[in-house]
Amino acid sequence: MARLQLDKGNKVLVTGAGAGNDLPYLARSLGGQGEIFAQDIAQQMLLAGVERHQADLAHSDLELHFSVSDATNLPFQDGYFDAAYHFGGINLFPDIRKGIAEMNRVVRPGGKVVIGDEGLAPWLSDTEFGKMLIRNNPLYACKVPLGLLPESAKSVRLSWELSNCFYVIEFSVADQPLHINIDVPHLGMRGGSIRTRYFGQLEGVDPTLRDHIYAEAERLGLSRVECIESLLRRGLPAVDAEKNAK
Repeated sequence: MARLQLDKGNKVLVTGAGAGNDLPYLARSLGGQGEIFAQDIAQQMLLAGVERHQADLAHSDLELHFSVSDATNLPFQDGYFDAAYHFGGINLFPDIRKGIAEMNRVVRPGGKVVIGDEGLAPWLSDTEFGKMLIRNNPLYACKVPLGLLPESAKSVRLSWELSNCFYVIEFSVADQPLHINIDVPHLGMRGGSIRTRYFGQLEGVDPTLRDHIYAEAERLGLSRVECIESLLRRGLPAVDAEKNAK
């Protein structure tokens, strides 16, 4: 709960809340003030949560809401919550990437998302101990969905808890992708930039010709990219004219 970095008065979403086992701990983290939205697709589970916890929390300044809905298509507006939390169940989502994306969508920029589920630490998966655990509970073989996080996720942290049988991912929400200037020129013999190295690759040329071009670049004190571009512009004047026109 501490990883959510909650303050009094915050609004927090719990997806896959089930019968609400985590709600008292969230209420304590909020200092008894704020709003908790407990979401689950199973109505009977949420009704059990209402019965178990609504009366207990009625004497605080905390508002408790229950939402029977799909975690991969949440009925909340963008940036509505200060934090979102999920523990146990995301491994079984029909679309894990979309489930994480929805948690990210409904949390404000700068808010936190914390996700945990079964997933044995990789250094244990091939040990006899790990194989016993996986035989006992096949969900321990689930892989950490790091590759399914949104591109804009910041301050990502991963840990394994409970005898290294559960992974926990936390990240901060951002409304813009990470900023990388792909046009900064590289220093050194090769030259170019991230953009030109990715988008500007040419077809293969004769290796002997390539070596001559590299030698000429070194003689002229140019990077290889600068030399090749210079030769191409001289050979294709229309290309240089088009660039100047832009």
